[in-house]
Formats: sequence, C-alpha cells, structure tokens
Amino acid sequence: MNKVFAQRMAVGNGKTKTSIYMKKLFTLLTLLLSVLGSAQTLTGKLVNPLKGMKGMDIAIWPLGLDRSITIGQLKTDGTLEFTFPPKESFLSDNEAQQMVANDLKYALYFNCLGQEEGLYPEIMAVQIKPITLWYKGRYSGVLFPVTSEAMIPWLEDEAYNNPEKGTFYELIYLAQATTLNMHCTTTNQFSGDVVEATYDYQLELEAGLNFIAYSIEEIYETNPKVTSFKPSRVTVKNIREGLDGIQWFAKYL
Repeated sequence: MNKVFAQRMAVGNGKTKTSIYMKKLFTLLTLLLSVLGSAQTLTGKLVNPLKGMKGMDIAIWPLGLDRSITIGQLKTDGTLEFTFPPKESFLSDNEAQQMVANDLKYALYFNCLGQEEGLYPEIMAVQIKPITLWYKGRYSGVLFPVTSEAMIPWLEDEAYNNPEKGTFYELIYLAQATTLNMHCTTTNQFSGDVVEATYDYQLELEAGLNFIAYSIEEIYETNPKVTSFKPSRVTVKNIREGLDGIQWFAKYL
C-alpha cells in the first residue's frame, strides 16, 4: 500500500508541478503580449510627399522639455510609422526643464471651462502640438492630420479663418489612464455674438501619448466682419485602433 501510495503521490506531484509551470508560462506569455501590444506601430500615408523625398524623423517638443522626442519615421515612399516611446522619454535630467503639465481639461482643444469644470478627471496632461518633421537633426516641416485639407487654414489661424466640418487630430500626453464620457455646453461671447457650443466626450485614455479626434459637426456663423465662424457642436474621441480615414498633409520648411 505504501508503495502504491508513493507512486500516486509522485504522479500527483508531477501534475501539480506541470500545472504550476503552465500557469507561469501563461502569465509570461500574457505579459509579453501586453508589452508587444503597447509597442504597436500605427501607420498612415502622406498625401503630398516630396519628389525624391528623404526619410525623416517624426518628432514632438512638449512645452518646457529641453529636447524633442522622436515618435516615428516618415519613409521615402510617404509612409508614416508611429511608435510611441515609453513614459520615461518624457522626463528630463534637468529639474528646471521638465515638461509643463496641467489638468486634463486644459489639454483638450475644446472644453467647458468655468461652467462644468468639476466633471473633468483631475489627471495631469499635456496638449502636444505641432507634430513636426526633422531631417538629420534639422527642423523640416509640420504634419496636419485631418479628414479634409480645407480644415488646415483654420487650424493655423482660427481667429481669421473659418472652420470646416470634418475631423482634425492632436496628441495629448497623460500621466495616468482615465476615462471621460459626458456632454457639456458652454457659452462664449465674441463681440456681438453669443455662441453656445456643445461638446460630446467619448474618451478612454491610456497613460502616455494618445491621438485625439475632434469632429466638428455644426458651425455657428458669426458676423464675418467681426470674427471668424465658431464650431458649435464637436464630438471628441480617442483613436484606439489604427489611423484609417486620416489624411496626412505636410507643410515643408
């Protein structure tokens, strides 16, 4: 009996060890998939590449930081490849030249400041623009991700140019993950015009860099002799998978 019992115990211990090994292997594979997923490369295509264009770095320069940060590559065929760096890349060894961060509500292009501020998560964030092109360490241009080229003049100067219906995209950096799902309405006065604007946020943001899509759905037409037209209904989402539907235009130096 003792011999049989010992054999059964040996078999049982073998199964237990195998089970523990499989659990550890599953955990390791899960972690590896997580790491690989976080290093996913997003791709796009430049609408107006230069003839004989050289490959360039895609970079950002957050306010306050003492250097630019490379976030991708522009290939010679006009392909854009974005690979976001780890959070450590956004820290400086110089304490006096760290990235300037503020509450998330200030990092969003559209917000309801002064009226429904308490609805925004208290998360530190940075609005990062422009997205720039660099060749051999020299500034060479800027990228405009939009759904229509007609939106670019307004993005360059919203005070004197009218917005167009469509979507434009920006980058924001978050210190930690958060969500924001709400509607808010704000009122702004421009000379004689009182503009009521509604923003619909549908955001599931990760720590680090996030592409934000601002879709202008309605536009208030002001007196053109006084000021430009104003977006009056905007949906705000973040890009979760791929950069499909974006037209990438470059303005070269």
